[in-house]
This record gives sequence, C-alpha cells and structure tokens, in this order.
Amino acid sequence: MINALLEGIESLRLPCSWVLLIPATAITLFGRRRSALVVSVFVVVATLIAWVRFAGWWFETPSGAIQIALGFGIMATAAIAWKFDRGLTDVFAAAVAGIVSVWAWIPCVGPELAEILNNSRREPLSQLGGTIGFFLGLLMPFILFAAVGVLFPKLEDKLDNRFAIGIGAALFGLVGLLFATTLYDDLASALFRISEF
Repeated sequence: MINALLEGIESLRLPCSWVLLIPATAITLFGRRRSALVVSVFVVVATLIAWVRFAGWWFETPSGAIQIALGFGIMATAAIAWKFDRGLTDVFAAAVAGIVSVWAWIPCVGPELAEILNNSRREPLSQLGGTIGFFLGLLMPFILFAAVGVLFPKLEDKLDNRFAIGIGAALFGLVGLLFATTLYDDLASALFRISEF
C-alpha cells in the first residue's frame, strides 16, 4: 500500500492525472467551509469507482448520448449546488465529480498500478488496499488542503468568498460542458498520449 501511495504521489506530475485533478480542484474550491467533507466524499467515491472499474464491474467509458446526458447532468449539478449553497448539494456535486472523473480517466500505469490492474479481475478484494493507497497519494494535495482548513479555520475563511466559489463552479461547469460536447474523452486521450511514467 505504501508503494501504491508513493506511485500515486508521483502520478501528480503526469498530464493523464489532470482528468481527475481538474474536477477535484473545482470541488475543493466549491466546497467553501465544507471542504473537508466535500474532499472526503470526492476521494472515497473516486477510489471506490476506480476499484470497481479495475475489477471489471463498472460500465465502459461513456460515449455518445450517455456522455452528452452526463455533461448536462454535471452542469445542472453545479448550478443547483451554486444556487442552494447547502452541504447536501455540495456532497452530491462531489460524488458526481468523483464518478465522472474516474469514469473518463485513462490512467498512466506504473509498476504498482500495473500490479493492481493485473490482479483486480481475479482478486478484487486483495487489491482494494492498493487502490486506496494510490488514490490517497494522487489526491494528497486536496486531502492536505482540507486538513489545513480544519486545523486553521481562519485560512479557510479567506477562501470562503464568492470569487473562489465562482472559480470552482465555473471549472465544474466547464467539465460538464466538455462532457456534453464529448470533448472530455478527447482531452483524456490527449493528456494520456503526452504522459510518460
């Protein structure tokens, strides 16, 4: 698990990871004072969807009408969370972001993730720990940001302004727009092609 954690941290530098990091950034900014809760939901949902996907129990990468519908769903989720500003809407937005970002993600595979991927179809439960470790490493900046916000509430108060929230909402809406126009998978493919582990 430690090696998977370290490989996840190393994956932060790779463009293929941006497919996960862009929605995570949007949700973190959008989370306001609830960033610890919102980031936790994103990390848990993204990790579980990745594990289920690695095990072969998840749907193929969305395409066509499904991708367009997902895009409009993401934009609607962002608009609803922006308008109502409630913990429940932010948690729902974080869960949606975790699902769609991992669904569209094309991972750059290093030795640890390769082992997880190779063994997940045969022994999915034994690979859950490695998947958790990898995602904790990959999403470490957001986890640390949420932890700092809990430890130093005054710092989080500075980010609890309409500008930061607006950037998060716009970024999340942009992800939805790219999904709706079927460009998000093109972005994921392009980022994967320029990545070298």
